[in-house]
Amino acid sequence: MMSLLFLLVFVAMLCAFTGIKGASYIIFAITVVLGLYWFHHHATDPLSILL
Repeated sequence: MMSLLFLLVFVAMLCAFTGIKGASYIIFAITVVLGLYWFHHHATDPLSILL
């Protein structure tokens, strides 16, 4: 999943460099939403550590 997030940021940067700023903003916004979802998934996941 993390590699997908980095790939989306890379695609957003490519769009911004080539002048397709609308698509760049949309892809970056999707990346932020997916990153927040991924963080929430890991932050609320119970740890299975037996001490």
